[in-house]
Amino acid sequence: MKETALVLKAAGRIAVVQIEKRPECSACKVCAFSGGKSRVKVKALNTAGAKAGDRVIVEAEKDNRALASFLVYVVPVLLAVVGVVVGAQCFEQELYAALLCLAGLAVGFMAVWIADKLLSKRRGFGIEVVEVLDIQKTHQKEETDNGQGD
Repeated sequence: MKETALVLKAAGRIAVVQIEKRPECSACKVCAFSGGKSRVKVKALNTAGAKAGDRVIVEAEKDNRALASFLVYVVPVLLAVVGVVVGAQCFEQELYAALLCLAGLAVGFMAVWIADKLLSKRRGFGIEVVEVLDIQKTHQKEETDNGQGD
């Protein structure tokens, strides 16, 4: 997804940008327009060197919801199954198999939560400023277009 945004603040590699809601935004859900908001402020990785007041093009990462959903559900279930198998093989009572199943499920959810926290810190932001738009050229083009139309 690429969108035009306005830089509100810029500090080093981080920029706070404001994105205006468009009709296509209701299907995307990347920026999380909620409560009927028409604008959203997000932090973005400022690789283009934008400054406060600049109009920029921002790009969101590819959507990995399917992979994330797969991992969130499959990892805990697989560890729960491992717990059942280990409990059934090592102990003759079903109670231990059930307890190890619950422990495997808990460890699986904890592993997914820890992985999410580590990856979000390492990967940084989901939105990146990829281009600073030249406002003066845009205004000159609009004036030329308006002058020719008269």
